[in-house]
Amino acid sequence: MRNYHSNEMGTVAVLGHSGSGKTSVIESMAYRSGQIGRVGTIKEGNTLSDYDQEEIRRQSSLSLSVIPVEWNNCKVNLLDTPGAFDFNGEIEAALAVAESALIVVPATKGLTTGTKQAMYKAHDKARIIYINGIDYPNADYSEKLKELQETYGRIIAPIQVPIMENNKMIGYVNVAKMEGRIFEGTQTKACPIPEGMDDLIEPVKAMIDEAVANTSDELLEKYLNEEPFTKEEISLALRQGVVNKSLIPVLCGTNQIGISIILNSMVAFFSASGDMSNSYIIHNNLTDEDEIVGFDEKLPPACQVFKTYSDPFIGRISLVKVLTGTLRPNTTMINQRSKGEEKIGKLYIMQGKNTIEVDELNAGDIGAIMKLDHTKTNDVLSSPQFPIGVEPIKFSQPYYGKALKPIGKTNEDKISASLARFLEEDPCLRFETNPETKQQVLYGLGDIHLDSVISRLKNKYKVDVELSDVIIPYRETIKGEVTQRTKYKKQSGGHGQYGDVEIIFEPSHDYDKPFVFEEKVFGGAVPKSYFPAVEKGLIEATKHGVLAGYPVLGIKATLVDGSYHSVDSSEQAFKTATQMCFKEGIPKAKPVLLEPYVTMNVFIPDEFMGDIMSHFNKHRARVIGQEILDDNLVKITAEAPQNEMMNYAIDLRSITQGQGFFDQSFLDYEFMNEQLQERVIAQRNKE
Repeated sequence: MRNYHSNEMGTVAVLGHSGSGKTSVIESMAYRSGQIGRVGTIKEGNTLSDYDQEEIRRQSSLSLSVIPVEWNNCKVNLLDTPGAFDFNGEIEAALAVAESALIVVPATKGLTTGTKQAMYKAHDKARIIYINGIDYPNADYSEKLKELQETYGRIIAPIQVPIMENNKMIGYVNVAKMEGRIFEGTQTKACPIPEGMDDLIEPVKAMIDEAVANTSDELLEKYLNEEPFTKEEISLALRQGVVNKSLIPVLCGTNQIGISIILNSMVAFFSASGDMSNSYIIHNNLTDEDEIVGFDEKLPPACQVFKTYSDPFIGRISLVKVLTGTLRPNTTMINQRSKGEEKIGKLYIMQGKNTIEVDELNAGDIGAIMKLDHTKTNDVLSSPQFPIGVEPIKFSQPYYGKALKPIGKTNEDKISASLARFLEEDPCLRFETNPETKQQVLYGLGDIHLDSVISRLKNKYKVDVELSDVIIPYRETIKGEVTQRTKYKKQSGGHGQYGDVEIIFEPSHDYDKPFVFEEKVFGGAVPKSYFPAVEKGLIEATKHGVLAGYPVLGIKATLVDGSYHSVDSSEQAFKTATQMCFKEGIPKAKPVLLEPYVTMNVFIPDEFMGDIMSHFNKHRARVIGQEILDDNLVKITAEAPQNEMMNYAIDLRSITQGQGFFDQSFLDYEFMNEQLQERVIAQRNKE
């Protein structure tokens, strides 16, 4: 593959519902363009994109992969992405570095949630829709076009009508040019438009005319006057409409047939990287100013890491998008986050898991750098003479957590080291050890996300673990007030033990700390030298409450009286007496459980407002605010029990068809209702 300049190349994210055929379509494009000599299949597990063992097992993409193809003297970097919602971070990385998007849509009736999510996430990109599987038994091309236009309006511009014979696509009518094409092997040749297709062609022609008319006032006037558009007007309008994102051409075919028109259309309609002069904003650290730039080869080199792979044999592989200049081997770059120097050794382009060494990468291109020391995903490397930063990729935050339980003693020490590799690869994973519960908790975007990590841990690093529920950090407090006197007296020969305390326990309502300690002892009943011992006793006692052993919060303990022995009293004796006093007195002060509450900020299209409100009501949440945002989004702020929100990542995905997202943060502790409290105590005692 030769070196390409920024005006000869572009990057296209390939999106769509899981199972829509994205990987197979990309495989066929690689074959059709001459990059490979044989088409691999998902079933056989030998495609360029899905090479990981877990991907082969699941027969589904789990991570982003890069497949460059050459067509009509242009280079197109295809980014294959997973269709499952749990791997949203891969889609976010792909869209951050792609100029355009190809959305693969199944030809069967009904718009899948994956199609809607792809259209939603790529709304700010130039797009082409490819309706795949035209020859499926239950395919309905006309119905699919109707559904697309009803959902997305006049921007839908179908170009083709398939020519079918015995339920097989043997050619197509280019409705924009009103020309027939018939397939002959990997080529097509002109043919007359078959008779009897008028009923199929007319609705599509009407959609094209309507979409073209929407691109300019001049064409709209011509459309309203019922004047036909010329082929040149249609072609120019389609190109301009795609570039300014007001039109989405719709193509059709199968995993193997109709591939050339996808390649032709991407080259014809999508902008090259070098044509996007206002594509992103950099922050120039020399001038401390923001600048709008494009993929300019004349500037010093800079690149952004958008994906990291950890290979057991090669080490760390950093996928980069070249932002400016020309990147060459043996170049010293500065990491703008860590300020560390990085020596760029060899440069590669990726073709799935295969690496191809190159001598340069120009602005706009995608490449790979091996074994960077100080660099991780989202970092920017730039020339010392041109220190710049760019807006980091905004990855979805992981809130769906499960505890990891090692299977067998040998796996305990391996978990953290092995998971570190996955944390490098996936910014949508988070791992932490809870000091209170001693649980090792892995957070991700959903159940499939975590399950895939567990499978890969076992297959790649021989670490066998299972998932269990995260222990909710409940707390205990009191609602009432009690005065308790407790004497600790022990004689066992020699010096004995003597401590006597009288403490008033009452609510402090301050749930930021376990207790507030005061002393109001008169007449020296308890010497001041023993006050610290009483406080130490409270520190120990509040670690475990009387209901279910949870830590205690929000009590006030006032030492009001007691007694001591001149010989037998000691700090340890008063500490023990205080702990006994706590255990005897707290059960009389109306002890209750507290549950943690979180603040939820949920962002959804307004059409799902009713369903989200209903879900909150069923899960004891209270909505405290609503705000209408841009792009038809609504922000809902709610306060909810943490226990009810443990599966919210999955619930929200289901309710909004993958279009909603949220963030959450700890709010406070609140009283738990009696019925739930009884269940929690019973479960705790059982454990």
